[in-house]
Amino acid sequence: MIDSRVAKLGAHGSAMVFPGQGAQSSGMGRRTYETSQAARDTYTEASEIVGVDLAKICFESDEDALASTHNTQPAVLTTSLATYRAMREKLNEINFTIDPQFFGGHSMGMFTAAVASGALSFKDSLGLILERSRLMGSFNEARPVGMAAIIGLEYGVVAEVCSAATSGPENRVDVANHNEDLQTVISGDVAALERAMGIVKGKHGKAIRLKLKVSSHTPLHESQATEFAEIVRKVDFKSPCAPIVSNIGSHLMVSGIEVRNEFEDQLKSPVMWASNVRKMISEGIELFIEAGPGHSLSRMIRRINSTSMAVSLDDARQDPIPISVFATESIN
Repeated sequence: MIDSRVAKLGAHGSAMVFPGQGAQSSGMGRRTYETSQAARDTYTEASEIVGVDLAKICFESDEDALASTHNTQPAVLTTSLATYRAMREKLNEINFTIDPQFFGGHSMGMFTAAVASGALSFKDSLGLILERSRLMGSFNEARPVGMAAIIGLEYGVVAEVCSAATSGPENRVDVANHNEDLQTVISGDVAALERAMGIVKGKHGKAIRLKLKVSSHTPLHESQATEFAEIVRKVDFKSPCAPIVSNIGSHLMVSGIEVRNEFEDQLKSPVMWASNVRKMISEGIELFIEAGPGHSLSRMIRRINSTSMAVSLDDARQDPIPISVFATESIN
């Protein structure tokens, strides 16, 4: 059953959004794989490209193994794209099509957005993701870094906290993700990160250390971003079939050059997700569809704007993904 509101918005007023690192969970994608040929083909294609069994990594790895950057990034990308392709396959079977007005992605979810929109080939996206994870992994192995979620403080206050906790280029912490009005993720050297968490608690905010031994979206990665940019420039980017919303500036990217520039700067720049969502809403988006493991983005979107309809394809339970997710009771 397709909800009447979704049917009305099928061709207009919808956006596809894709999660990034942190959305992974053991067994992710298994149900989609079991119910969709398009999903199975996607896992097979990815495994042939990267030379490892990504379905096995997604379905059988424990949380620790899956959390390793070199596993997480290609696994989340593949699972998200498999879910998106399964959606199109299943909706085509009932002669229903959703043509998104925009594409969006959170952090490495931008790679999935680029593939889904036709701006980047799946093969090239996996190649870039492997290089990205290699650069991040080598940096994080050589330097004690981490990330923390800050809840209850506005973005400007968190930015001031990071500035106060930073003592120099070798001991710094920065805003990495602005996810919601009162939810921000910070990233940096462990000593500076812990100082920032202490300041946050003194301001009656909540600081939660994330189970990630990595840093991301910070000027700490200036040299890695420079190296990654050289790799990105060798890859062919095309104009997306619909605009992709920039994580960095929240503007609409309509050309391959703009998408390439985004990836060149992504490792050292914060993800302004709350602004991304508001940009899409201001452009007329009423329906957000999250394709990938978990439902973190759809939940954030509903908290950013309670009147927005945001659903996760991973929420479907009654029927093969992703048709039942569009039933009225699943949206509420």
